Amino acid sequence: MGSNIDMKTVDNLIGILTRIKASGGVIGDIYPDATKIREDWLTRHDARMAALNDLRASRKAQQLILKATEYEIYHLQRAMSRAILQHGIQSLPDELLRQIFEAGFHTYGCKNSFESYPVNMSTVNRRFHAIALGTPRIWTRLSNDLTVGQLECRAERSKAATLTICINLASPKEHCPCTVAEFLKVTTPLSSRWQHFEFVVGIPHKAKHSFGYAYRAFLEYSTLEIPSLTIFSWQKHHYGSLDSDTFFKDWDMPNLTHFEGSNAFHPKLIGHHLTSATLRFDSELGNSWDLEDALAELASSTRLRHLEFEFYEYEFESNPDSRIRTTLLPNLASFKIGVSGATNEPFVTQLLSSLEMPTLTSVSVSLAIRGETIDEFLHEIVYCTRSYPMLQRISLDFTGVPNQIVGNVIEILWEMLPSLQEITLQGPGLCLISEHHFTTPVSWQVVRLRGFDKKSYETVCKMAATETHWGSCKIDIVDERNVSTEMVHLTGDRLIYESKAEPPLECFVPVGYVR
Repeated sequence: MGSNIDMKTVDNLIGILTRIKASGGVIGDIYPDATKIREDWLTRHDARMAALNDLRASRKAQQLILKATEYEIYHLQRAMSRAILQHGIQSLPDELLRQIFEAGFHTYGCKNSFESYPVNMSTVNRRFHAIALGTPRIWTRLSNDLTVGQLECRAERSKAATLTICINLASPKEHCPCTVAEFLKVTTPLSSRWQHFEFVVGIPHKAKHSFGYAYRAFLEYSTLEIPSLTIFSWQKHHYGSLDSDTFFKDWDMPNLTHFEGSNAFHPKLIGHHLTSATLRFDSELGNSWDLEDALAELASSTRLRHLEFEFYEYEFESNPDSRIRTTLLPNLASFKIGVSGATNEPFVTQLLSSLEMPTLTSVSVSLAIRGETIDEFLHEIVYCTRSYPMLQRISLDFTGVPNQIVGNVIEILWEMLPSLQEITLQGPGLCLISEHHFTTPVSWQVVRLRGFDKKSYETVCKMAATETHWGSCKIDIVDERNVSTEMVHLTGDRLIYESKAEPPLECFVPVGYVR
């Protein structure tokens, strides 16, 4: 490393290690005469200074040794990483590797543009090839981004596993390896195994021609029976035509439990068995859907337990004639709303006020809007949630809000929702100050803080340590480096690290939505 240690310091280090060895590995006084120097207050100043200099030199030498050791460890790890990985993988049983393949598929391979995942896994080596061929689930995504030969091969390799069927019209048909007609010819005989149907429509100048030929292809399969289908995903990206909205109107989908729509909605997809729905709306395609019609259909689905809305650039005229009608969702347990762009604030509060959700236990609000009155808006949102009598968990994400909260979100929740059990807050500047002391005890069990600034972390920790009515509520942070040592000591066992909340949707992992 190019650094030298003088021989006297080397001798001191050898002496330190010798004394540790003689004491059986117990670290006692590092300096041989430390006890004598401490006890003898008459010891000359020069002797104490010499001892101090020796110890400092030893510390500097150890730092140099540590740096050199870390350098060698780093390069050895790099040199051995491939061998270690190969050895580790070779020692894994086939069944565990099969489960890893499946986990990777559900994380990456079942999404759009990841059709190559199973092939990549099967071409690593002979063992991976054999295991991949014996893992039917990683071959279950069939899309028109594959050739007819690839579709037939994957259909065979998937054996009896349920299938994800994806038709992507985001590109002109000349760019697709097979036509929609060819795709349907291969996949419709397997309709009894369809579990997830995904239909994606792209931008007009690329998709209009594709849309026409696709619709004609669907006409030949207007009465499909799909008993295993549980998820229907329909995405429109910058396309307003309704020509194909009814290609599935006579499909028999008795077990459909989740609908995901991006700028798309149809009553056929909101049946009595529906338990969860994710609806994303963009003002650019506002003519292709009606919010109140959607709410009325959702209200008719008595088993609906989970509902998620996302609005982008949605404008709402705030006047008495444009108020949203009241909608009763009697069995809804979790509700999530995300708002971004120039969506105006009255729309959000009116929507929340219009929804009657007597069994709601979890609500999540994510904001990325350019509002100037974010503090007042926050109060209105929290006030709306007070009408949910069974509410236990609330999540507020202000990561995308450019203007910081002036007040303290914890104090607002303490005042309005003291009976909650779990709180999750995300975003900087949410708790910069603490101005009030409360006389009302809270029932909170855990407050999760994510993406906080250091001052907000400190403020919440101080509240937990000093407020007598904070009770036994835990503060969950990513790691203690976000909080000063003093606050860590002050909060004691109230501070925990990165305990994950329960996912809001129990039965569905949403398909990625990319603008």
